[in-house]
Amino acid sequence: MRLIRNFFGVLQPLSCPVCGSERISFDPLPEFYLDNARLHGFAYSGKGEMISLETYSCTHCGASDRERIYALWIDQQIEKKYFLKGSRLIHFAPEAALSKKLKGLEFFYYNTADLLMDDVDYKVDMMDMPFDDESFDFFICSHVLEHVENDDQAIRELYRITRPGGCGILVAPIIQGLEKTVEDSSVTDEAGRWRLYGQNDHVRLYAHDDYVYKIRNHGFRVEELGESYFGKEIFHSLGLARTSILYVVSK
Repeated sequence: MRLIRNFFGVLQPLSCPVCGSERISFDPLPEFYLDNARLHGFAYSGKGEMISLETYSCTHCGASDRERIYALWIDQQIEKKYFLKGSRLIHFAPEAALSKKLKGLEFFYYNTADLLMDDVDYKVDMMDMPFDDESFDFFICSHVLEHVENDDQAIRELYRITRPGGCGILVAPIIQGLEKTVEDSSVTDEAGRWRLYGQNDHVRLYAHDDYVYKIRNHGFRVEELGESYFGKEIFHSLGLARTSILYVVSK
């Protein structure tokens, strides 16, 4: 059995940090996305900062590349006692495999929220959330802002509901080498959105510097955690693209 060193330098079996499977293997990104991107002339197909085309999902639990890096970081923070048992966590647009893991931990006071999903604790519009100020210690908001009409208002709301000293995983699709965020509110048709954004339900395509500036502009501190933070061997063994960055914000 192959071994890797964990965050504390201890040798441990290689496993998916979402489901714990020790014989990890991966499936590629579904061809649907690449085929439609090519069909509609999307100029940045395959250039996402955190996208592993050939090692996209865990064959055991279906967890995507981004879910694996989130789960790894959360496990590390629990080990370091950064999170305390009973911390209030709100998970927006919860990914199925990651949500199952977080519920199974029985560590957080865990709730889910989304505007369109049925099986969530709260139906919410992120631009106008029904939560009190400083309600949560930790949030996960992954691949949501690119769907939201007013992302500035959504970030303001995330800041409002986060307690002082709290933090969040705040990640959106970011294109390597893109100099300026692409956004055109006049484009509402499916083909046009595939062409501009690489997906028919997206309303913008983020450039790295614009994205980080936008988050900081609303008061959050931003940490960018990449391969140098987690380690090259762990990135490789978990099938993560070397350009992947985990954006952790704090208040």
